[in-house]
Amino acid sequence: MSLFAPLAVAVELRTDDGRRVFRLSRSVAPTGLRLERPAPFEVGRAVTVVFSLPEEAGAEPLVLRAVVAATDADGDGEHGGRALEFVSATADAEHGIVEYVKDRLDLPRRA
Repeated sequence: MSLFAPLAVAVELRTDDGRRVFRLSRSVAPTGLRLERPAPFEVGRAVTVVFSLPEEAGAEPLVLRAVVAATDADGDGEHGGRALEFVSATADAEHGIVEYVKDRLDLPRRA
């Protein structure tokens, strides 16, 4: 189980057929993002997620593949899902997210 840290940034969601929507994130973990409002795509749909971590001002945005998933708050997911589960992440992207989560949750560092 991954630990999620608060993250309120704009997130761009792109589908393979060129559709784009924007949502505000609620939290992030190395395994995925949670959104304030559901993404208007069917649960199970693959999307490209584009967002930036606040500590990396000026850094290139993260561009990750994810699958739309429902949370308990989404009921049956008929209006999409608030969860985005990452299916591929570079080592650098994963490291950046892990470091962000550690910083936000004030977790101890390994020596």
